[in-house]
Amino acid sequence: MKTTIYSISAIVTIAAILYMSDPVKPPTKTIITGVVTNPKSDSITIFNQEHEFGNRVDYKNKFKISMNIDSADYFTFYDGNETSSMYINPGQNIDLTLDTEMFDETIKYNNSPESTFLAKKYLIQEKYVDVDMDSVFALPDSLYYEFFSNLEVLFLKELNKLSNKEFIQLEKENIAQMISRADTWKLNWQKRMLRLSVLPEKGEPGIDFTYPDNNNNIVSLSDFKGKYVYVDIWATWCGPCVYEIPFLVDLENKYHDKNIVFLSVSVDKEEDIDKWKTMLNEKNMGGVQLFASGWDSQISNDYLLSVTGIPRFLLFDLDGNVIDLDADRPSSEKIHQIFNEIL
Repeated sequence: MKTTIYSISAIVTIAAILYMSDPVKPPTKTIITGVVTNPKSDSITIFNQEHEFGNRVDYKNKFKISMNIDSADYFTFYDGNETSSMYINPGQNIDLTLDTEMFDETIKYNNSPESTFLAKKYLIQEKYVDVDMDSVFALPDSLYYEFFSNLEVLFLKELNKLSNKEFIQLEKENIAQMISRADTWKLNWQKRMLRLSVLPEKGEPGIDFTYPDNNNNIVSLSDFKGKYVYVDIWATWCGPCVYEIPFLVDLENKYHDKNIVFLSVSVDKEEDIDKWKTMLNEKNMGGVQLFASGWDSQISNDYLLSVTGIPRFLLFDLDGNVIDLDADRPSSEKIHQIFNEIL
């Protein structure tokens, strides 16, 4: 009998403790709706490291996503092509609009001042940081640090318009952390420029390379003397590389009867050669297609891909001399202008 009494007593005690403790908050329904002009995908995804929510875009280009979250957090909005940062509070009903043709410039959030700030912050960063950082890094130290100080002021001016104290504190920490990296960024830029200084300059002979094509023919850059050569160094695993492919195909079709060769060099691993060949067919890629067998290939070392990354576009003249070792991408309008000038 005592055992039973003690058991009942223990259960009552545990129940009392649970009753007196703070209850676990259940996830709160949050609704994100919007209209996407010129959608690049038939679905929208909103995600972070812990959550992923999504839904389809209907025939009117509208979408609605229901999210169950229990705390405010940063999220990424993804439309199948580009992304935007969001900060979402549980229980919010956020409505957004955007035109993918001018993604960052047109995205608007209703009932999410934090997300609105993040969009403005990106535009400021794009205008002052992402456009021509080489010019910024080349500034004398006094002007260089003044540049980042002014950038911080611009960020904080927009941030202080908000009332969410928790978010303001988070962003102040993020901004301070970004500004604190200025020293490291400039040092890395100086190291990068030193390494790039060994590359051939405009008017000097390009570094030759030789690789098998998709039909196992051995092809060299030097085989095309007498023609302009536009080289695309890429890989199937590289998202920005794959993004450029349709533009590259269109570019080649536009100038197919001109004195220019479109030469693509894959730095995929040897074991991914079948994946490479499949993508060539799926994307209807023309031109000359070479396979360099890996990131550590000779072309990677000669053209310092570890410093510049990919996709990388190179342009050579009729004699195989360098026109530009960081040529404009196929998706840019400028490359059309350049081709019209030289062809």
